[in-house]
Amino acid sequence: MVATNRIRVLVRSRGTGTDIFRTLVTLACQDIGPKRLEVVLAATSPDLHTGPEAKLLHSALGFSAVDVLDTRGLTPAQALNVAAEDGHAGHLALVPEGARLHPQLLSRCLSTMRGQMSPQVVFCEHTAGTEDMRPFLRRPSFRPEQLLRRNAVGPVALIQRTAWDILNGLHPNLEYSLWDFWLRLALAGGRLSQLPGLLASTPRLNRLTPEQDGRAKAMLVVHTPGAFEPDVCRWAMALLRGDAWAGPFEPGVIPSSRDVSALFAGMGMPLRPGSFSWESRQRWSA
Repeated sequence: MVATNRIRVLVRSRGTGTDIFRTLVTLACQDIGPKRLEVVLAATSPDLHTGPEAKLLHSALGFSAVDVLDTRGLTPAQALNVAAEDGHAGHLALVPEGARLHPQLLSRCLSTMRGQMSPQVVFCEHTAGTEDMRPFLRRPSFRPEQLLRRNAVGPVALIQRTAWDILNGLHPNLEYSLWDFWLRLALAGGRLSQLPGLLASTPRLNRLTPEQDGRAKAMLVVHTPGAFEPDVCRWAMALLRGDAWAGPFEPGVIPSSRDVSALFAGMGMPLRPGSFSWESRQRWSA
């Protein structure tokens, strides 16, 4: 098989329980066939993946290769960068540990990449469990400008290897490194496309504390200052300095210029339908 027809699947693994088993099985059941997949487990406990039972499982699933990397002490972004380094596969697939994938997910991603728009990234609609089992809302159709406010790209995505290499992968020390990557790709003229239909179930996303979230968003802004309004850059710098008026804002959302003006005037965070503080209609979108 030509190497460029292969997909290098990047999975950051933190154990050997049912989560990783579920993900490997759904990858093996992809209709393009497991032989096209090079699976890389960026593992925080690599010894758990190299025993006889683990090797037997990997062999039975029929992948072209299963590599286990020791990523102890690395940030998530550093782990994914290391996992992407070797091999000559033409595409990289980001798959969270514990994800369950529709059997046609990867084939539909590849078909979309060969379509008229030829996007460099294809991602799918997904669900992500929450602790209190609240219902889900579908996100609106993807538009690149949404990335200036929130990470509108799902956690399961297929990326052209050339796009990853041109952008030098992920910034290793950003908490929201994937969000930053999607934004940099869009700013560079790259195209991102969302597949219609619910094609993946992913684990519940770990939420940062408000302080951590605010700092992570501010660091994203200062890394790409030309993308944001001057007032948003002002908010980011003020938050990093510890100015009292520059609060972290709504979790997972970067404030707009208007929102920054309200924060500076002491008006607090605006109340919006679907926002974190909209108690009567609180939802997690996926």
